[in-house]
Amino acid sequence: MLMIPDVPVHHAGKQTAYLLHNSEYYFPPLNAVCTLSNIILAGTAFVYRGNSRIADFKWPRLAVAAGFNLATTAYALGIMVPMNRKMAAISDDMQKVVSRGDEKSSEMKIKELELRRLQSRWRKLNYGRAVIMIGAALAGMSALLVN
Repeated sequence: MLMIPDVPVHHAGKQTAYLLHNSEYYFPPLNAVCTLSNIILAGTAFVYRGNSRIADFKWPRLAVAAGFNLATTAYALGIMVPMNRKMAAISDDMQKVVSRGDEKSSEMKIKELELRRLQSRWRKLNYGRAVIMIGAALAGMSALLVN
């Protein structure tokens, strides 16, 4: 939606900055809850693995799920957040150019190309993050199915 060529890039940039800013309030706590719950479950199953055959089977799967959750956090902090901040900064710069009335300037064209490039790269890298998150969910679900 934000990459539609007919949408003026300064509007797309403003919308992107708004979405990225608001996502910082929802996704980190959600990821923290998932990670913490998987760490607690894996730790509990590990402690009771000698007393329970089921705990012995479940703890490796839960540990993998927790590992994937930690990998998601590292991926987001190391790759996605810096890119989010860069896109937000470009959007702010574009709004300043628009407020000066220089929408057709070469400076604006450079910022437009950079924002579109980052949006495209972000979309591709977000698929990688989604794969890691799906891996965590599948590992956690497989632990639930072990009897």
